[in-house]
Amino acid sequence: MTTLLVTWLSRGLMKRIDGGGYRPGRWRGFAHGLILFALAAGAPTFAETYKYQDEYGNWHYTDRPRSDPRQPVEVLPTPAAKTRTGPTQDLNAWLRAKFSPQNPIQEATLSTVTVKTPVGTGSGFFISTAGHLLTNKHVVKLPEAKREEIQQQFGDAEQEIERYRQRLAWRERELNAYEKELAQYEAYLRALPEGARKADKQAYYQSKQDQYQTLQQELAADRRKFQEVENKVATKRREVDWKLAVSGAASNFTIVLKDGTELTASLLAVSPDHDLVLLKVDQYQTPTLLPAAPQDIGQGAAVYAIGSPVGLRDSISAGVVSGIEATFIRTDAKIYPGNSGGPLILANGRVIGVNTKKQITQQFEGIGYAIDIGTALREFASYLR
Repeated sequence: MTTLLVTWLSRGLMKRIDGGGYRPGRWRGFAHGLILFALAAGAPTFAETYKYQDEYGNWHYTDRPRSDPRQPVEVLPTPAAKTRTGPTQDLNAWLRAKFSPQNPIQEATLSTVTVKTPVGTGSGFFISTAGHLLTNKHVVKLPEAKREEIQQQFGDAEQEIERYRQRLAWRERELNAYEKELAQYEAYLRALPEGARKADKQAYYQSKQDQYQTLQQELAADRRKFQEVENKVATKRREVDWKLAVSGAASNFTIVLKDGTELTASLLAVSPDHDLVLLKVDQYQTPTLLPAAPQDIGQGAAVYAIGSPVGLRDSISAGVVSGIEATFIRTDAKIYPGNSGGPLILANGRVIGVNTKKQITQQFEGIGYAIDIGTALREFASYLR
């Protein structure tokens, strides 16, 4: 999974000047405040994708159906699964020949894959020689709470844009009032008799006129830059809506093997109670991880987390079993974003859990959690016979 990053639009964009009214502050805080999203790995809840055209002729893609009858809506088809024909290929033999693993831990990396979705990446691992893969539900299915958080962040940014638009409109009204005052002052000057007093007033008027022209130019420049940022935010919103919608409709995902080969895995089953899904690759004989014996899963046992943390494919971190909580195994092995769905294994290469989350406190880096492999196997027992 990846990390969601949001940079907020800066505040305090105007400052008081001599003579009343406001003038714009420098643009740099606002222009650089454009939202940049990197969504958490996974896909949102399954949904249809809708395509509609607004009153300006622009096309939009979303997973939210439109209620406005004036906007014709087209429901896009769910992407079809990529199928492969021909004899079964032995990926296990292929990967062994290519990497020649020297110990059980290296051998376990042959069964670990990167899982790519339309909005991010995670990890997974083969649990059968017939191509069955375990990974986390949140790797391929974005939790509803996270989805709402993304929409809320966009809403907050759009509200900030609206507030700044109102500030620009207020400044324009102030300048219009300033222009009328200058016109009145100019009429007053024309009525004054020639002399030193009129010359002094003329110099003051000229300075105010120069100031007015400067404010006009700055406001025009800020309006152009504001329009650029507003368009970029709107474009980003449409892109994110499209990715969420396509991800929600997806039932096929790309997996990347240790050697970089990409295959298509289909969604086979989703656990209703645990952060687990079962994927399947067809037409391949695959390497597989065997479950550890229950008596070997004890506090203090050396363990290794395999996965693709922060975009680094085929990575290993080491630690020990810190403790066991119901269906979870605690470990101090480093579990970073992207490790989700990968295996937690013993030194003998046997898998004990599915890496799923990390609890972070202010005092220390955090404890990793893996769903006990026995729980995962029982959850999908009907598919893994």
